[in-house]
Amino acid sequence: MGYLGRLYHLIDLSTALVPYHFVMSGRAFTPLRVALMVTHRCNLRCAMCMIVEREAELREKDLSTNELKLILHKIPSRTLITFTGGEPFVRRDIIDLMHHASRNHRINVITNGVLLNDEKISQLLALAPKRVFQKGLILVGVSVQGIGEVHDAVVRVKGAFDKVRANLLKFREERKKWGKSLPLLDIKSVITDENVEQMDKLVDLAEEMGADFCTFQIVNTQDSSYGIEDVPEEAYQTPPPPVRFTKIDALRTQLAKIEERRKKVPFEIRFNPILPPEEIVKRYQNAVHIEDYGCYVPWSTAHIGPTGNLFPCYSINCGNLLEKSFDEAWNGPVFREFRRKLREAEIFPGCEGCCFISYRGKRKK
Repeated sequence: MGYLGRLYHLIDLSTALVPYHFVMSGRAFTPLRVALMVTHRCNLRCAMCMIVEREAELREKDLSTNELKLILHKIPSRTLITFTGGEPFVRRDIIDLMHHASRNHRINVITNGVLLNDEKISQLLALAPKRVFQKGLILVGVSVQGIGEVHDAVVRVKGAFDKVRANLLKFREERKKWGKSLPLLDIKSVITDENVEQMDKLVDLAEEMGADFCTFQIVNTQDSSYGIEDVPEEAYQTPPPPVRFTKIDALRTQLAKIEERRKKVPFEIRFNPILPPEEIVKRYQNAVHIEDYGCYVPWSTAHIGPTGNLFPCYSINCGNLLEKSFDEAWNGPVFREFRRKLREAEIFPGCEGCCFISYRGKRKK
C-alpha cells in the first residue's frame, strides 16, 4: 500500500475503532466518507452488476437537482463524498452537483468513462484543488473491465472500450497540460472469468494512462445493497450466492505477476478489499472462512441511495435525508442497532465478498 493509501486506511481505522470499542450505544463519530448514489440508471449492462436487471423499475426514482443539493448541504463538511451510481454521468446535472459539493467537501467520482468528453474532462480538472486535503475533486475512478473486446463483452456494449481509452488519453493529456497532479486517476476493474487473464494488461493500461492507482475489485454477489430498497431487513444473515468462476489457475498466475509488477510501476496497485493472494483465491473458490474477517466500516462510512435514504452497507433504511438531519439518520436508532448487532457478531454471513470487510487472519479454534 502506498503512502496515500496507508494514510487514508489509518484515518479510516482511527475514525471507526474508537467508537467501535468504547461507545456501546452504537453511536459513531462524523463519517469519513459517504457514497452518494445519484442514480441507478446506467448506459452499460455489465454482466456482474446487480442493478441491471431491475433498472427499469428503479430508473424513475432519481431525486431532482435541488433535492440532491439539499442533501449535500446536510453532509458534514469533513466528510469525503463519492459520487457513484449507476453511472453518474447519465445525469445532465452531475457537473453542477459536483461543483456544488466541492465548495464545502472533498469529493471523488466513479464512472465507466464512456460519457466523458473534452468539455466534461476540462470541467473535472477545474474542480481539482492544488493539494489532496483541500476541498474539491480529489480522484476520478474509471471502470475498465478488460482490454478491447473483453471489456465490451463484460459491459455488453460494442465499442465501449475504444471510447473509454480515448477519454483516458484525453484526461492524461489535459491533466498534463493543466500542470495538475489532481484529480488522481484510478483504473478500476472487477476480477471475473472474462478478464482474469488480462489483469497484467490492465496494469499496462494504467501505466500508459499515467494513473495513480490500479484497483482490482473482488466480485461481490450480495444483492442486498446498492440502495435497492425492498430487500429483507435480515438479508445480512444470509450468505450471498456463490461466485461463478472457473479460472483458478489463471487467477493464481496473474496474482503472482501483479505482485512482481507492484515493485516496478510508479503507481499503487491495490485490491479491494485488502487481502493476501491466497485469500483472494479462496473467495473465487467459494472457500472463504467468514469468521476470519471483521468489519468496522459502519462506524466510518455511510451510503445514500438515489431516493435520499441513508443506509450502512446493506440497504437498511436508516432515514431519508430530505426529512431528517444527517446525524438523526447516521446516529439514529436503526443505524445504531445495526452497529450493535455487527459488533456483537463481529461479521455477518452475508458479508462475504464485500469490499469493506477486513481480513484478520486465520482464527484459532
